[in-house]
Amino acid sequence: MPDTSTTPLTADDIYRFHWVDHVRLSPTGDRVAYVVVHADRDDVDYRSAVYVRAVTAGGQLTKVTAGPGDAHPEWAPDGRRLAYTSRVNKVAQVFVLDSDGGEARKLTDLVEGVGGFAWSPDGRRIAFVGTVIGHPEGIVDDPRPAEGGGRRTPVARIADGLDYKADGRGYFDGRRSHLFVIDAAGGEAHQLTAGRWSVAGFDWSPDSTSIVLAGNADRDADLSYTNHLYVISATGGELKTIGSGREFGAPAWSPNGDLIAYVGPTESAAGLYDRLWIMPAEGGEPRCLTGTEDICIGDHVISDMRGGHGMHLSWDASGHRVYFPVALQARSEIFSAGLDGDIREEVGGHRQVYDWDLNAGVLAYCAADAHSPGEVHVLDGSGDRQLSRLNPWLADCEVLVPERMEFTAADGWKIEGWLIKPPGFDPAKKWPLVMEVHGGPHGEYGNVLFHEFQVLAGRGFLVFYVNPRGSCGYGENFMKAVVKDWGGSDYLDLMTSLDQLIEQTGFVDAERMGIGGGSYGGFMTNWAVGHTDRFKAAVSMRSIANFVSFFASGDIGMWGDQEFGPIDWNDPQKQWEMSDGRSTGVARGRHH
Repeated sequence: MPDTSTTPLTADDIYRFHWVDHVRLSPTGDRVAYVVVHADRDDVDYRSAVYVRAVTAGGQLTKVTAGPGDAHPEWAPDGRRLAYTSRVNKVAQVFVLDSDGGEARKLTDLVEGVGGFAWSPDGRRIAFVGTVIGHPEGIVDDPRPAEGGGRRTPVARIADGLDYKADGRGYFDGRRSHLFVIDAAGGEAHQLTAGRWSVAGFDWSPDSTSIVLAGNADRDADLSYTNHLYVISATGGELKTIGSGREFGAPAWSPNGDLIAYVGPTESAAGLYDRLWIMPAEGGEPRCLTGTEDICIGDHVISDMRGGHGMHLSWDASGHRVYFPVALQARSEIFSAGLDGDIREEVGGHRQVYDWDLNAGVLAYCAADAHSPGEVHVLDGSGDRQLSRLNPWLADCEVLVPERMEFTAADGWKIEGWLIKPPGFDPAKKWPLVMEVHGGPHGEYGNVLFHEFQVLAGRGFLVFYVNPRGSCGYGENFMKAVVKDWGGSDYLDLMTSLDQLIEQTGFVDAERMGIGGGSYGGFMTNWAVGHTDRFKAAVSMRSIANFVSFFASGDIGMWGDQEFGPIDWNDPQKQWEMSDGRSTGVARGRHH
């Protein structure tokens, strides 16, 4: 029986959560820096600060920055300095803090701010991605200064390509993300790349003379789903192409200098797993290290406790193994692969490992599960232990634990799902139900805390969610089965699972059911209410409703060409038939 002295989570608890991310180990592995974030009710904004603690049990914890917008801590190779980003006039700049004390030094001063950055291995310079005007023909700016920093809404936006906006960023307004290098002691930043394209990821060579970066500087890059791998001198010059015609992500230079690791699928097509590859640093034929395993590189577990973030790879000190995140069934872990193809699990558990770092034989990571939005852990010679306890208040709440279930699709495939029961659940009664559908469609639900689901269950609803075909973690064939079949077998997986839940349990009130989801989940919500009348309410969030008008005008460019199939503008019937907006306005066959 549930503990009646506790209460379920409410919507207002969003202001009580503290979230941890971007964990980074000092070069000697004895200290770990990380970011703690919380939501500010009064300012309706997120606040963040950087903390450092010793990795020993009960080690000292120090808040090293004051906030309110500090993030992305990175240790200098000597371990005596810590760089991080901090919001100044609404944009992020790089600061450097001496671990011996003193005031932090502001290092960068870009009008549009900076993104990711990395110390050179010799500790003398920092490379960073900064936002600058790379496509001046795409914007007519308002030259008047804006109140409170930043810039005014432009006079005009000119979209003359498919790459003009992005989710979470908005309109590019002619801006692109380019690579800069600056002396760690200060001075003027030197811009290395320019043009109508963006740097997608980079890493230093071990001798600090060159940088490898992923991107596509081709003139018609917006019409391609592939990119290139370049090397450029840290002092500037021409881009040297060392890899082309593939999807290159998260490049990482080996400590021996002879190899570069990266992430990408075996070919440019929708629904394929990302694999781990290595290639000669001077260019040449890549070799896949995970080709014998049906595993996807990356963390694809979806939660409302955090947004998506970048992925990185780490080499061990010998240069013989590469560490990487991997998406498995309803969880994510850290694996490593040897150059000989030997693959092993490094950090496991039925949870989501969503950020991590490796140094001096120590592995620090952030992990979330069904009871916690995430904590800092460390794995070293003395074992695996939790370092932080950021949300002790949850002990006084009734966190409702999802019950795992398994269903059988019409063609025999197994579908994994979960059910959260409300407080005081009585199986002899009938309960209203909300079915949630995840986005992607190549994300996956997992064994993590979902605030929205907890709130709904706390209000007396059964909350039901499954991973239909198209979800990551269940094999590449399962993930790509939804490609060019949105609203087909994936929809049947959802409805069949719901049918089986109702039949097997007997406590679902089939007359009081709702459905909701965002992105692809929003599409499926629209599709469901257009093909069945079993749901009495629906909440469709950030959805696609018309594939004809959406095609090539959204923020995903040519992805739709792969995921839905190319459109024939003389007869766009295929895309029109996929459009759930069409389904809600015409007579349709219903699924009961």
